[in-house]
Amino acid sequence: MEKPALEFVESPYSTSEVEELTRQFRERGWVILPDVLKRETVDPFVRQLESLMVHVGHKYSIPDDSPHYLHAVFAPRGRQVLPSSLSHSVAKPLPSLHTTILVIQTKGDASDIPEWHKDREPDGMAGAEYHYPLDVFLAYYFEDMTDDHGPTLVIPGSHRDVRMTPQTPGVPVDTIYCRKQDALLIDQRTWHRGTPRKVPGTRFLFVYGLCAIPHFYGPTFHMPRSQRRAWMNASSTRERVFLGGPFAPPDQDTLKLMQEELETEGRPVVTFPRQT
Repeated sequence: MEKPALEFVESPYSTSEVEELTRQFRERGWVILPDVLKRETVDPFVRQLESLMVHVGHKYSIPDDSPHYLHAVFAPRGRQVLPSSLSHSVAKPLPSLHTTILVIQTKGDASDIPEWHKDREPDGMAGAEYHYPLDVFLAYYFEDMTDDHGPTLVIPGSHRDVRMTPQTPGVPVDTIYCRKQDALLIDQRTWHRGTPRKVPGTRFLFVYGLCAIPHFYGPTFHMPRSQRRAWMNASSTRERVFLGGPFAPPDQDTLKLMQEELETEGRPVVTFPRQT
């Protein structure tokens, strides 16, 4: 399968830039992460996506075994801001990918354009102090957004103030104008909605949800053998989650890759390279 054309800006944000981005995120419930992708590689990547499109039921997608499906989530600058957006702790949590949403709309397709809604904590935060979200979402639009491109609308601060609703007179509404090289980091406790696309071409909106895995001092990521056996013998997904391992057993392809690495490296397998 063709390698993704999309390339990333490898240089990290400065400490002060991360602090400012996370401050805006906490205050408004969203922030644009600038220059996450190399701009000149976005259009070639979009052309690849167009060639991969398949019709699944009533919507379009791309094959979930394609490296293009997850590629954008590996962008270093996008990943850099995640721990601070999930916790103020010195021992930052480890972000863990839990959801991938691909919105692909062709010309004249008005599906999947939601009205005002919250995906998290619809009743708002308890108390006046700020509570960090249980998960955050990274979104990539892969084009320079204008009003005609169907941008996302957000009520800033509505994740913190339950009085701020779409029905509140005079409530502020932000329109999110990402450039093709940018990413959107959004707290889905905010009120937000989509808008119709008016320009020609296909809409590609890739959204990745990430939650926090607690990362305490002196952690170990190796299961005790008794726990590993219990996980392997678990009879349900609920039991596997409780026992701390992956949500589903590895499939044969994954086992084969792990075995090849074990034989090549001659050591216990902890991680294995991402295949691109």
